[in-house]
Amino acid sequence: MTYFSLEEASNRYEQYRPKVHGVIKHWLKNAGITKRFDTAIDIACGTGDSTIPVIDISNSVQGIDLSEVMLNKARAKGLEVNQLGYEAAHTLGQFDLITTCMAFHWFDFEQAVQAYKQASSDSSIWLIYNFSFGGSVHSKEFNDWFFDTYLTLFPTPPRNSQTANFEGVSNLEKLDSSKGTIPLSFDKAALIKYLTTQSNIEAAVHQGSSYEEVEAILQDSLQSIVFDEAFLYNYSYSIYRYTRDS
Repeated sequence: MTYFSLEEASNRYEQYRPKVHGVIKHWLKNAGITKRFDTAIDIACGTGDSTIPVIDISNSVQGIDLSEVMLNKARAKGLEVNQLGYEAAHTLGQFDLITTCMAFHWFDFEQAVQAYKQASSDSSIWLIYNFSFGGSVHSKEFNDWFFDTYLTLFPTPPRNSQTANFEGVSNLEKLDSSKGTIPLSFDKAALIKYLTTQSNIEAAVHQGSSYEEVEAILQDSLQSIVFDEAFLYNYSYSIYRYTRDS
């Protein structure tokens, strides 16, 4: 199934996902990449949150995604986007920068590598990155609930474990990779709304639950759990340079 394909899923993603994607500019700078790109494509751009910071570092930016409802949110922001899968990125041209946020783990690894190569100009930069919920800063009780109860009630859908393991891929040079955390603040109501933006909740909705039912379950399950509003957003990224054979 295509996740984030429901209208309500796109609404919640737009409203409740943290808007932290501007950090990519610091990552690129840390990797020694300070030039402005001529062309860029954001693969699996969703609502455009990951596309917006690319505009600051590129002369021309396009986004692609399979979900029309997510793309409608991106279009409302004035972004140039198309309903295409990663396999067809090259039909829009060859790009100096290719970015992908929280999506590579859904792709077929070998197929995606070939597709990215086809969509690359010479010395193209690839930035593959992920964010994930890192739990509470202070409450072990909450973190135990998250892993033992929440993820049992709403299991994470299967995905490709080769998120960004490009070791041994020809013509590809790793420039940098890192991981860390970004602080977030959620009260209980905001936390529940955020949790409903995750793919495991959309999977439950596809299987017959409603978002309102899920929220009620989470509200009830969290009722006795003690936590403050300090949470973490995990990030990990890898930056590569692709060089074509001469």
